[in-house]
Amino acid sequence: LFDTFPCQVHFFTETSPGKFFGKLNWRIQEPDGEFFTRDALQRFVQDPENPAHLINHDNEYLHYEDDWYIVDYAADDNKEGVPPFAYVYYRGSNDAWVGYGGVVVYTRESKLPESLIPRLREASKKV
Repeated sequence: LFDTFPCQVHFFTETSPGKFFGKLNWRIQEPDGEFFTRDALQRFVQDPENPAHLINHDNEYLHYEDDWYIVDYAADDNKEGVPPFAYVYYRGSNDAWVGYGGVVVYTRESKLPESLIPRLREASKKV
């Protein structure tokens, strides 16, 4: 899901403190030029012992479990003056694959702002 698909949009909605839903939309271009479009609704709970750990377990489809870790972020109007972003490291498993993982950077821009790259490189050393 968190691949380099050319068209992805994710929406997050907090349902109560420490709980939120992610509506993940993506599309993949097929060899014939048509698009294969999918979406998923994921439920996350914030780990009370580690607020940077977001837990998405107990899913029926493929019995998957995802753990997301916020490695770094910057909110709107931050004092560093960088574009707002969230850098997420994720690990998971499902019926087909145990131990998949990767990273995703959320921004409001359609292309990763170049100004974030040095900070993301430094944050990557934590993973």
